[in-house]
Amino acid sequence: MNVNLPGAPAVARAIAGVLMGGVVAAITFLICVQGSFHEGITDFDFAHVLGTAIEGGATEETGSEALSVIGDSAGPIALWTTIICGIVLLAFHALVIVPLIRRSWVVQGLVLAVVLFLAIGLIYVPYVDAQLDSPIGPWGADQGGWTPFVFAGSSVITALVGARCYDLARRARWWRAETVHVDEQLAELTGLDESLELPEEGSEEGLMRH
Repeated sequence: MNVNLPGAPAVARAIAGVLMGGVVAAITFLICVQGSFHEGITDFDFAHVLGTAIEGGATEETGSEALSVIGDSAGPIALWTTIICGIVLLAFHALVIVPLIRRSWVVQGLVLAVVLFLAIGLIYVPYVDAQLDSPIGPWGADQGGWTPFVFAGSSVITALVGARCYDLARRARWWRAETVHVDEQLAELTGLDESLELPEEGSEEGLMRH
C-alpha cells in the first residue's frame, strides 16, 4: 500500500493558509458581530461578554476603538481569544473538512459555517453562561431576537472568507511572481499596436538609411 504524503512546500502552504485564514476569519467575525451590536441589530456585545467571562470582570478605559473591541479591559482579551479560535477553526477546516468534502471552496466554506455556528451554540454560549450570572440563552436569543440570526450570518461570511483564504494560500501558483508585460497590457487597453513609433520618425529613419 502506497501512501502519498504531501511535500514540505505543500505542508508549508497549508500551514500558512491556516494562519492567514484564521486571522482574517477572526477579524471578519468580529467586524460582523460587533458591527451588528453597534448598529443596534442585536443587544449582545460578543467581545465584551467573551472578555468579561475570561477575565472575570472588566473596567472601562478611554481610547480609540479598533474592530469595536477596544474600549474596555475585556476587549483585547476577546480579540486575541477570537484570533486563536479562528486559527483552530481553520486547522479543523484543513484537517477534516477539506479532505472529506472534495468540492469547491464555497461548499467547504458552507460546511465550515455550520461547524462555526454549532461551536458558538454548544461551546461559547455554555461557557459564558457558566462564567456570568445572567444566562444569554440559546445562541444569545435572550439578548435580542435577532442575535441567533446575527451569529448565523456572521458564521457564513466568516467561514466563506476563511475557506477562500485557505484555498488560495495552499495553491502553489498563488505564491509565484508573475511577469507583467506593460506594453502588451497598454496595447490591449488602448487598442493601439505594440509599436508606439510616430509616422514622422519612421520616415526620417527611412531617409537616413538611404
